[in-house]
Amino acid sequence: MFAIERIKIIKNHLLKEQKVSVAKLSELLNVTEVTIRRDLEKLEHEGFLKRTHGGAVLTDYVEDALNGESEDFDDFINYQEIADTASRLVNDGESIMLTSGLINQFIARSLGERSGISIVTNDFQIAQNFQSQGDNCLIFLGGDMDDKAVYGQMTLDNLRNFSFDHVFIEVDGLHEANGITVNSTKKATLIQKAAALSESVNIVCLSKNFGSRSLYRVGKLEMANRILTDSKLDDHFKSMIYNHKIPLFTSIDVYEN
Repeated sequence: MFAIERIKIIKNHLLKEQKVSVAKLSELLNVTEVTIRRDLEKLEHEGFLKRTHGGAVLTDYVEDALNGESEDFDDFINYQEIADTASRLVNDGESIMLTSGLINQFIARSLGERSGISIVTNDFQIAQNFQSQGDNCLIFLGGDMDDKAVYGQMTLDNLRNFSFDHVFIEVDGLHEANGITVNSTKKATLIQKAAALSESVNIVCLSKNFGSRSLYRVGKLEMANRILTDSKLDDHFKSMIYNHKIPLFTSIDVYEN
């Protein structure tokens, strides 16, 4: 079994039961308890769980997200899945812009395991969720606060000072004819500016929002260097993205070392 598949099973089990035991996971996944403890250590580093004697429990952050902004259990699983994918596309030492959004909050937590990275964001909760440690760096853009994120001319002026290896852009709709859309003009403007400053433009979108459109257009599908979504994406939309010759990531298989 791939390591990432095992991690997903552990996450799903923990989300349903709120706690897990090393012995039960070892039996369920048919791996040693040493392997399970290593998996739990990784998830604790990401801020997903807290290890206990013989097992683990969900962190307060995960419980709050599951009971708060997350629409339902399935969405929560999808956020985690996309975040796992995104974190493996980033290398140590790189610079990343995360635009506002709940999925990007999860990506911020997953990036805590990287080393020497710089995170720039306009989202207050993303800034809180990134566990800056060692030689990692967190930069919060200034501007006018609106719904837990900053926008406006000051934000755009600050943004011009940066250059990114990756920008992860969370969007509300992805439509073949209408392209990439979001629910506010200020968000669309900031995304367009951030994309122009990045070597790699990564569009982040839940599979259920493929084929839908919001009011404000960010750009054509081709502005994306990569599109990240969850594994529930319908084959019709996989074909659509393939026809536009854009790399699509719904999951990443990681072999055990």
